[in-house]
Amino acid sequence: MSIERVLSLLASAIAVVLDHPWFLVPAAAVALAAIVLASPAGGASETRDPQRTFTAAERREAFERAGLRCEHKPLLWHRCTNTPTQGDHIYPWSKGGRTAMSNQQALCPFHNARKSGSVPTRMYILRLQWRRRRYFPGDTSTRVEWRAGATQ
Repeated sequence: MSIERVLSLLASAIAVVLDHPWFLVPAAAVALAAIVLASPAGGASETRDPQRTFTAAERREAFERAGLRCEHKPLLWHRCTNTPTQGDHIYPWSKGGRTAMSNQQALCPFHNARKSGSVPTRMYILRLQWRRRRYFPGDTSTRVEWRAGATQ
């Protein structure tokens, strides 16, 4: 394709957009949604929770809430079937996340090492909260509260 042809097509596209600017509304909405959902969930806190690790009782409770299955689930696959052995901060402690049950997920060693200290996206947190409605006990909140008063 010649450069003249490319410039001609580009000029035609610009003319259509200038004549019908409402064509851009759906594209702008999709772009904005993609940017917001892919961005990290919140910002780091200036102060760290003094408690670094979850207690054995808190980890055991998290494992039971998760039905003794790892809570990791890829976007287009089933939830991991491995037994969880590690309580992971959903929003990392190193980035200001709280050491609280509302910021804990039960993970197998593979998925905990893979996640490491990465900050989850808003989409990851929304999917986790949605998924938890299926296996958490009815009286337990599925909300992720990564720092006091900050929920997703």
